[in-house]
Amino acid sequence: MCEEKVEKLLSIIERVANKEYERDNWSGILDSVAELFDADGAGIAERKGDYVYYTRVSNSLKELLPEYDPEECKVPVKGSAFEEAMKRGYFIVNDYQHYPKAVPIWRRLGLQAKLIAILGKEEPLGSLAVGRLLSSKPFTDEDGKILRNLAFIFSLIVKEEIEKQKLLERAIRDHLTKLYNRLYLEEEIPKEIERARRYSYPVSLIMFDLDGFKEINDCYGHQMGDEVLIKFADLLRDRIRATDIPVRYGGEEFIVVLPHTYGEEAYRVAERVREDFQKVTMEVHKNVLVLTVSAGVATMEGSDMTLEDLISMADRAMYRAKKLGKNRVEVYTPEMA
Repeated sequence: MCEEKVEKLLSIIERVANKEYERDNWSGILDSVAELFDADGAGIAERKGDYVYYTRVSNSLKELLPEYDPEECKVPVKGSAFEEAMKRGYFIVNDYQHYPKAVPIWRRLGLQAKLIAILGKEEPLGSLAVGRLLSSKPFTDEDGKILRNLAFIFSLIVKEEIEKQKLLERAIRDHLTKLYNRLYLEEEIPKEIERARRYSYPVSLIMFDLDGFKEINDCYGHQMGDEVLIKFADLLRDRIRATDIPVRYGGEEFIVVLPHTYGEEAYRVAERVREDFQKVTMEVHKNVLVLTVSAGVATMEGSDMTLEDLISMADRAMYRAKKLGKNRVEVYTPEMA
């Protein structure tokens, strides 16, 4: 290895030791990794189930792919370069466009050559990879060995970050429904509202309340009540967009925060959930439960409204839906104040 490369490598290790990755989710350090290997981009991927997701990427890659999305660019564990890399710690693909196990999205993005090294030892946590999109210059085995050593160093920190994230997830998730909990709502949603105010985009909020839930608990027990809550949460999760934020607010009340969404669109979302929930059937003691939900919709459009204001407005609209017969959606109007 030439002296210049050694200096760059030592600089990367020093920056990692100084925890510079905490400032920008590894982007700056990954820029240096890409430069070390004369690559156009670099990324750290986490293994989640059957896929690996590049959740930490270099700024250089973000510039080449401004709309980069880890979900769209995920790589399967099996039948991919990742699987090959698990056999020896690293793997080189120097003609990615003709590689039989190429991931279609990366081929379409024009990836020419890829070098990947595994994070973790006993159990692969993910990978560290560099790629060339603008050059077809091949990677070498020396490159592979260097990246493998870097991956070993990085894996110690990434493992710690993953464990911290798991602890955080447990703190902000409702244990029964796995939706976000009230703590997350009160900590994070005000930030979303502040961004909406700064960049002048709308935010809507839907409050759902399960009809007759107390009677279900009283007649059939809390275990059946829990099953109803889980059913609704699963349906809610499936009927909203990935950018929407579902929360179990408390008891049988749920909230969905919809960024970049006007009231009319939020109403359609609430109606879709309401209509689909009444089609859900549950049988207990040879009785078929009829499940319905009422909802209220409120929208903030470039005003000084707070999260508490939105919740209060949606709650009043939901109360009106209950008063008018339940199993319906109402949109907040000033007359409800």
